[in-house]
Amino acid sequence: LARALREPARRARWLERLERLPVLGAWRVEAETASSARILGVLLTTRVPLMDALGLAQAAVQAPMRRARLEEASRRVRNGTPLADALEEQAVLTPTGYNLVRVGERSGELPGMLGSLATLCEDSGQSRMKQFLALLEPLAILLIGSMIGVIMIGIILAITSANDIAV
Repeated sequence: LARALREPARRARWLERLERLPVLGAWRVEAETASSARILGVLLTTRVPLMDALGLAQAAVQAPMRRARLEEASRRVRNGTPLADALEEQAVLTPTGYNLVRVGERSGELPGMLGSLATLCEDSGQSRMKQFLALLEPLAILLIGSMIGVIMIGIILAITSANDIAV
């Protein structure tokens, strides 16, 4: 598994498949969104030009399809499209994310709104992780209980078959 994930093409396919899973996929997308929004917000706060900041934030995204959509959004911003509209055309964020970016652009507080978006995504990601763990816990209990049951049956069968041995 480790050797397969070292290959960029396999890792890319694995990340794309992971994003399609019900709970884990949404958590992964939110984690990457939070990371890139946080990076973009911090870079804009330190007065890095928007296009450079977009490039650096996009480099933090691991999934190739999401990175390609962010590259296309960067091209659209370079051509004069507002950031929120470019992100919305490429379906990069959630509707709440587009609204936060749009409000940040209009009010001149884009770094603060990106920080709020990152916090929102991190909180949502934590709740999704709790949801996943709540689903995983009963499955783990059933699996461990089944393994202990098989071991116990094996021990009981061994003891009872020892009585059948002719002395």
